[in-house]
Amino acid sequence: MLLRPFASLLVILPVLVSAAIFPPDSKVKLLDPKGFKRVMKGNRTSVVAFVAPWCGHCQRMAPEYSKAAGTLSPLVPFYAVDCDADTNKALCAQQEVQGFPTIKLFPRGGQLPPQKYEAGERTANNFVRWASRSVPNKVAVLSKAGDIPPWLEKTSDLPRVILLNKDKRFPLLWQVLANNYHKKIVFGHHSDPENAFADSLGFGREEKSKVIVYPTGSSSPILFEGEWGNKYEPLSKFFRSIVEGTADFLQESTKPPVKDEL
Repeated sequence: MLLRPFASLLVILPVLVSAAIFPPDSKVKLLDPKGFKRVMKGNRTSVVAFVAPWCGHCQRMAPEYSKAAGTLSPLVPFYAVDCDADTNKALCAQQEVQGFPTIKLFPRGGQLPPQKYEAGERTANNFVRWASRSVPNKVAVLSKAGDIPPWLEKTSDLPRVILLNKDKRFPLLWQVLANNYHKKIVFGHHSDPENAFADSLGFGREEKSKVIVYPTGSSSPILFEGEWGNKYEPLSKFFRSIVEGTADFLQESTKPPVKDEL
């Protein structure tokens, strides 16, 4: 009598273990249909692996996929859908999953057609390279300081932000943010290795990257002075405050002028 429940547990245990194909500390988040719908509503580039726990290819891929998720987090989120779960079968059918694993990249949520992974072996390096190259590029390259005034005038119907750094190329971080805030904020990049342009705006010549903000309809620059250190979260929070109209500099601009006392 005591052996039967234990034997039943042994039958169930492999199923429970096999369902956890991603490491416990993985950055890969599991999605159900509601979660998938929520992800598709955003502008973010996301990667989704449609898997089955019993699939050997999925089990071998999982550590590499998780490693790629950790490398690109939080810039490009990685997700997984368990197509063996009854609640997810309709979603997997809708996504035309015919074999496991099926990996898709959604460049701007559900607003652009997905791209199926066909970039060779399922290694972390290949996943990172593929996902990084697939983020839509909405950054204007402002090669010369003289390119900036006409760009500002052309895009004056939205807030504009410019990254000033010493490199000729902008980082993936900037490209990701430009995609996330597409049609809400316009992004530009200007290589300013000698800090000449920053100095011309009165923002000093110290050698560090700077983010310059031009509010909607304005040609007056504002320096983002928050601590960000090339990190996603502080900048994303700041840009979100611009879109929502709660940024500190926007509040200052709406205050009535102080009258001089006689």
